[in-house]
Amino acid sequence: MVFSILFKMRNVLLYYVFLSFISTAVLSLNFESVLKNSENATVFHYCEFNKLYKFQANNATVLVLVFNKTENSTIYPARITTSSDAATEENPLLFAAWQKSQLTTWEVPRLVPSNKNLLYRNVTRTLCPHYVNINSTAHMDSFFITVSIDASNTDFTIRAQLVDDFVVDVGRPISFTVSPAHSQFYSFTFPDYLSSGVLRIKSDNSVCMSLSVQNFSCPVYDQENNLKFTGYWETITKSGGMLLTKEAFPLRVFLVFVVHSNDGDCSGHIEGNSGSPADRIKRVELEIIPSITYQDYLIAMAAVLIAFALMYIGAFGVFVWAHKRKERNELSEEYDSFCGEASVVTQTLSGADEVGFFNSDQLSSNTSTLARPRERIIKLCLNDLAKVNHDVMRRRSNLYLWNLMTIAIFYSLPVVQLVLTYQKVLNSTGNQDLCYYNFLCSRKLGQFSDFNHIYSNIGYILLGILFLLIVYRRHATEKKKATGIPQHYGLYYTLGAALFMEGILSGCYHFCPNHSNFQFDTSFMYILAIISILKIYHSRHPDINASAYTAFGLLAVVITLGMCGVLYISTEFYVAFCIFHVCICLFLSAQIYYMGQWKLDSSHSQNIKKIIISKIRSGRENYCRPKYPSRMALLVLGNVCNWALIASGLFFHMGDFATYLLAILLCNLLIYFSFYIIMKLILGEKILFQPLIYTVLALISWAAAGYFFYHKTISWKLTPAQSRTFNRPCVLFDFYDNHDIWHFLSAVSMFFSFMVLLTLDDDIANVDRSLIPVF
Repeated sequence: MVFSILFKMRNVLLYYVFLSFISTAVLSLNFESVLKNSENATVFHYCEFNKLYKFQANNATVLVLVFNKTENSTIYPARITTSSDAATEENPLLFAAWQKSQLTTWEVPRLVPSNKNLLYRNVTRTLCPHYVNINSTAHMDSFFITVSIDASNTDFTIRAQLVDDFVVDVGRPISFTVSPAHSQFYSFTFPDYLSSGVLRIKSDNSVCMSLSVQNFSCPVYDQENNLKFTGYWETITKSGGMLLTKEAFPLRVFLVFVVHSNDGDCSGHIEGNSGSPADRIKRVELEIIPSITYQDYLIAMAAVLIAFALMYIGAFGVFVWAHKRKERNELSEEYDSFCGEASVVTQTLSGADEVGFFNSDQLSSNTSTLARPRERIIKLCLNDLAKVNHDVMRRRSNLYLWNLMTIAIFYSLPVVQLVLTYQKVLNSTGNQDLCYYNFLCSRKLGQFSDFNHIYSNIGYILLGILFLLIVYRRHATEKKKATGIPQHYGLYYTLGAALFMEGILSGCYHFCPNHSNFQFDTSFMYILAIISILKIYHSRHPDINASAYTAFGLLAVVITLGMCGVLYISTEFYVAFCIFHVCICLFLSAQIYYMGQWKLDSSHSQNIKKIIISKIRSGRENYCRPKYPSRMALLVLGNVCNWALIASGLFFHMGDFATYLLAILLCNLLIYFSFYIIMKLILGEKILFQPLIYTVLALISWAAAGYFFYHKTISWKLTPAQSRTFNRPCVLFDFYDNHDIWHFLSAVSMFFSFMVLLTLDDDIANVDRSLIPVF
């Protein structure tokens, strides 16, 4: 078996040697045949390196410039600079550089097509080296350059220079200039001690340029029209980077830099040029810095696991402490005076007030007959809205979890399949513009091009599991009772499972973050925001909360809006969405103000109209005064915040509708949560020590997370080249960047926020529900 394999390898080797010999012979024969078959006279000139030569070409002769190897020459490639003020666009000078196994051609002047065609009379080409090995003592082989023109005597100049800075060293910056007529490429070899390195590119202007990393072989594709034929490539404006690994390029690599004829590939739309070739000159600084080792990978990953393990230990300690202390508020007379907001409401004979508000004995009455109004004082307490059997409500609450699990499975499987396909396409095509990575802090592991941004989502997963364990333990130790807030734990389990799935789908998004799959990262954030709002509302309205089917139907509408905003973004869409947003805000404000008893139908609308008219005619001075001033003030503040969000969406969030929609949901969650806490304090309830600590920790972690989220490292609403201007080096363990820290802190923030929801009403856990106010 072994001898058979060796025999086959020998045959393959002999085959490639034979092909190399044949190709070299054919190219030499072609060169000789061109000279023999040419009708023009052939004139040979023997030239030296690093000298400027002036020649005159015409249509009667073919100039052959011979550059021989010298004793002191190195193996560095030759860079040929040609220039002519006499050649024209109709009759250019044609140059052909003949090497052993390659033919390179160009013309002077060179016309670069763009909105305004640019004419370059100075053109530079770098020839591919035959044996690029700095440890070799071999000299550069001879090569020939033929020059011809279909015109009368035309003067030109030519210079062949050895590129002595052709090899890039680790940690040594190199500065150079490139333009559409002056492409550049360099060589890099991995030292024995280095397995990967980060290629950093800086420039002082935003002229569009492409970087290509190609295998060490000829020909080198260093023109705009062939740059994407091989290797890895990306577009760059002012800054960029790429991770180089010895695994992908075991020998050497060519680093190729080409300036585009226009900025269309970098800006997303073709812009008119200034008409001057000088405006397309780009100065570039190149540097390769060492990347971290696999040992550093393990340290960075283990540090995160240790940090979250400490949170598990801390949660266990808090549970033991809380279990021993059992912090509960005792029943007091204070609650009797604050149960409901005692106010005078106008009742009809049917039992309905002016806006469809019912007392506790008339919640099921719904008669449209309008009678003479009379006054009655009522109080609405929690026991009025907690009539449904506990087991029935538990089953309804658990439906949230089962619906979420079903959605998660059917949603995540196609997502995983899609992002793995993205990764394969990225690896096979080399198109680095496909994914929006922070290339200055992109840590590759196996087939994962951006492993650190995938791994940093582990916080969502671990803290989601921790929250589920805490809820399960609390659920298992709690006894059935008719006091306090009805704790239907299905919503809490749903929050923990949604946090877990956010980590899974955010990790999937970071396989290849881009404009088309950003929804993977936000879908479960929408779910977390809406379920949290429902949980807060459920605390004081346990029987009239939205069903699981209604809630997830609403989520389907939200995700559909997000999709439409991403695919069909326009000013008209924003205006229509803002009108819809205002209507929803007014409707929900009415629901909250009248504690879920308000309904929008024709009978109630007529009722409202008649009673308002009767009050105005009666001459009452306070007919515009709200019955619940504190609640009205908070709702007005909430609506003002939403209108501010609408204005900011119109002026600042065009092109990033998904983030704007998420901001609306999170801001409304914060507003409603603040409303809930303020109403608790107004009605004489307390915030115990444990939820208070969780609130402080949540605020601190949210503030820190917001800082790192604001200092972003990519922006998929821009082009890939423009997004790279936000790329930043790693800031933690040389492994995590700002966005990774945002992942950690936002996971911690959501965990503490959920713990606040879980423990916020512990102060009234032993209070009879007939004394707990509804708001």
